[in-house]
Amino acid sequence: MRATWSVNAGTVMVAVTRAICPPVFLLCGLIACLIFVLPPLAVAQDWSWTTEVVDKSGRSMSLATNTDGNVHMSYGSAEGLKYGFRPAGDKSRWFTMALGGGVNYTSLSLDSHGNPHICSTYLSLPLRYAHYDGERWSIQEIAPDDNTSVQLACGVAISPDGTPHLSWYRLPSNDPNYKHIRYAVLRDGVWLMHTLDFDVQTGKWHTMIMDPQGNPSVSYDAFVKGLLKFARWDGKEWNIRVVDSRGAHGSDYNLGMGSSLAFDSHSNVHISYYSDTEMRHAWQDGQSWKVETVEKITPSGGAADYRSCIVFDKDGFPHISYEDRGIAKHAFWDGRQWHVQAIALSGTSPSRFSAMTIDLKHNILYFAYRDAVDGSLKVAVGRRNSEQSQTAMSEKKADKN
Repeated sequence: MRATWSVNAGTVMVAVTRAICPPVFLLCGLIACLIFVLPPLAVAQDWSWTTEVVDKSGRSMSLATNTDGNVHMSYGSAEGLKYGFRPAGDKSRWFTMALGGGVNYTSLSLDSHGNPHICSTYLSLPLRYAHYDGERWSIQEIAPDDNTSVQLACGVAISPDGTPHLSWYRLPSNDPNYKHIRYAVLRDGVWLMHTLDFDVQTGKWHTMIMDPQGNPSVSYDAFVKGLLKFARWDGKEWNIRVVDSRGAHGSDYNLGMGSSLAFDSHSNVHISYYSDTEMRHAWQDGQSWKVETVEKITPSGGAADYRSCIVFDKDGFPHISYEDRGIAKHAFWDGRQWHVQAIALSGTSPSRFSAMTIDLKHNILYFAYRDAVDGSLKVAVGRRNSEQSQTAMSEKKADKN
């Protein structure tokens, strides 16, 4: 079976193929591999990490970076919802502020001006939406009709024109059968809301981002049926497709938990997500989907522990953050295979509440997690070893001058 997906390695677009060439095409395949595949694969990847302490406590983190390399984070703490900011630079530090209100889950996105927008859920309280306009924070409650049901995942994405989009999982106390993902967009000062998918129990775990055309796209589960789905707004309606399904790839009964999505340089969708025993990676291949196992894992089983993030580095290679038996892990593809690094070990607390983003300008990964021993919020900063050496040399040269 042939599985292909494309990466941007510098200025060369390369198709990475995991298959055995049929004998009749052996010579052509060998020549193609020598010309197109070997150069980018010769660039070895090995990531080294340093650790920064952000706060005394943290959970349910979400991260984003702007074009300058500044890092933004939303998270829950003993003080409720908080926002963290780290200016770009190797010797920078974190600044935090409290926004108030409890937190089960948060999601953060940046607008075209680099201003943060945050959604948060807590127990049975309404969905909260907070955003900074460059001068002050504004916080409002969304979906008052769902005020006894918003407890789990939420998503926020901002259109290029600044229009906010929100998503959340509705779990009404008065109708246990109505468990669906909801969506809202702000038009002329009014939130327009509707159910995105009426299938059985959709969107308990989901992620929403903007596609390259500026339209909202969502990855989410249909847990009862054992499906992973992808929905994309085309300007007129939502187009919904099944990415993975129970029994299609292995014997795991449950799948689609903790999904995250990103678009590669060809505008193809990539999704990371959990099944019962695997961290999986699915990607769009024309009109079909390919699915592979990144690693065999043992999830802790708690709803909040199914957390993954997928990002692409400046060479177009994917990176995935996830958790395995309380261990926060980083997996990265080097053009040939997946490599896995343990970022934070397990301990007395089973949940790492991990999240990851990348500063594409400097090719630096930021991996947030809760410390397993003292519960503090930490961020691991990852640099590719070759680039780290170059940075060190530049710093020494600057010091000498």
